[in-house]
Amino acid sequence: MKRIRVRAAVLLHQEETVLLVRHRKGSRTYWLLPGGGVDFGETAPEAARREVAEETGLDVEVADLVMASETIAPDGSRHVLHLVFMASLRGGTLKVGNEERLAEARFVPLAELPDLEFHPPIAEFVGALARGRAPDRRYLGRLWRT
Repeated sequence: MKRIRVRAAVLLHQEETVLLVRHRKGSRTYWLLPGGGVDFGETAPEAARREVAEETGLDVEVADLVMASETIAPDGSRHVLHLVFMASLRGGTLKVGNEERLAEARFVPLAELPDLEFHPPIAEFVGALARGRAPDRRYLGRLWRT
């Protein structure tokens, strides 16, 4: 039986930058908001906080849910529900996590977001939120991109 994967992530911004992680998949690289899968018995905010620590070395305070989207593969092989929460920095030292797929963790200038391969493709939304602009909608729908 195939199951939906729930991924909880955070939007942590400082001045004109936002925290991102670069993932490596084969010869491809792409950027994501830091986060990961929600474990059974764990709340989405708890998962987001744990995953950020694992991927970036930072400790965050997870706040309001600001976005939801889904990526569903056309062949039905994957279905991910993405939940994004605002966050603030509590402490830690920025470093890339130990997982093999992690290539980089850094605060990226907002001006660079449109030029990045971003999954799901929410760079415009992330930039608007980091600049304090409220979105028209919080559920962005199905965002699969090959």
